[in-house]
Amino acid sequence: MARTASSRRYAQAVFQIALERDALDAWTEDLRVMAMGLENRDLAGLLDAPQAPASVKVQTIGDLFGDSVDGLARNLLATLAVRNLAHLLPDVADEFGSLVDERNGIARGEIVSAAPLTEEEGERLGEVLSGIVGKPLKLTASVDSSIIGGVIARVGDRVIDGSVRTRLREMRRALVDQV
Repeated sequence: MARTASSRRYAQAVFQIALERDALDAWTEDLRVMAMGLENRDLAGLLDAPQAPASVKVQTIGDLFGDSVDGLARNLLATLAVRNLAHLLPDVADEFGSLVDERNGIARGEIVSAAPLTEEEGERLGEVLSGIVGKPLKLTASVDSSIIGGVIARVGDRVIDGSVRTRLREMRRALVDQV
């Protein structure tokens, strides 16, 4: 998901609150639960609808999440909903998770492969990448058949491109330079 400056600001504010209250795990879970709830298009549409009264949005959040999430977390979603920004919550949750991981010394990365990786392949690749960056990793995997074969790994600013597509481009460039 593309994060916005707004979602970063909200995540940083929530992160500070969670740190002060020693509640990083609780906030992580509450944000996850609410983000899952927003996967329901009807709910997301209502909470982002400018024509829906704020009181209806707040009541819906209270009815839906009740005691399953902390009151401050419900207030965050209510604040976003009143501003027609409830759609930002999944990004806020993701950014919050990144801040928690960073605090815990865990880097986040992405692996793109031409075909789905087996669990064993993903683990081995994670171990290799962890050794390269020098810290534990939390990886997400995706598939892009246009890379033809191999993998592309991104961890922070680093990109390790072992794709066949890139190797073919490099070979073509080398041949053109020789001619």
